[in-house]
Amino acid sequence: MYSPSNYIVRPKNNNRYNNTKKIGEVEVVINTSIEDAKDVQREAEVIAIPRLFKTDVEIGDIIVVHHNIFRISYNDKGIPLESANYIKDDMFFVEPDLAYMIIRDGIKIAIHDNVFVEPIKEIDSFLGEIEKEHVGILRYGNKELETLGIKAGDRVVYRKGCEYEFIIEGERLYKMATNRILAKV
Repeated sequence: MYSPSNYIVRPKNNNRYNNTKKIGEVEVVINTSIEDAKDVQREAEVIAIPRLFKTDVEIGDIIVVHHNIFRISYNDKGIPLESANYIKDDMFFVEPDLAYMIIRDGIKIAIHDNVFVEPIKEIDSFLGEIEKEHVGILRYGNKELETLGIKAGDRVVYRKGCEYEFIIEGERLYKMATNRILAKV
């Protein structure tokens, strides 16, 4: 099976939701609601790549995708519905602009016009540990930023309201478009 213009994927480890946590020897369900996008699986195993264009993604890669790819929703009668991206047998299509990162052999690579920024925490004498607003460490950049002299590890300032949170292999990161990075500090 292949698609001319989309990736075909399945949820990583065949789990649509990341809603369990291992405590000691016991795995505990921490959220049973499908409404909250926070617990939707965002990592997908690629089983086919688009044929109409060249891509850095390879079959077998894990890609980070938009939260609505695997998300189940309810219709107005309360009946659960598959995602609009559902094909069959736990296979889904992903438009290229909804794929944000490749994870291959433990290496993470931001793709297309995406970058990932790690928030910076500081200690406030009254509030304790707080997150600095609109400033972070560029963890996964792209070629466009590198040509501007901004690379992974640099402290950057980004636009207000563009913090799209992801937890990727235990790392809390903000995904944003390249043009949301305003400056290197």
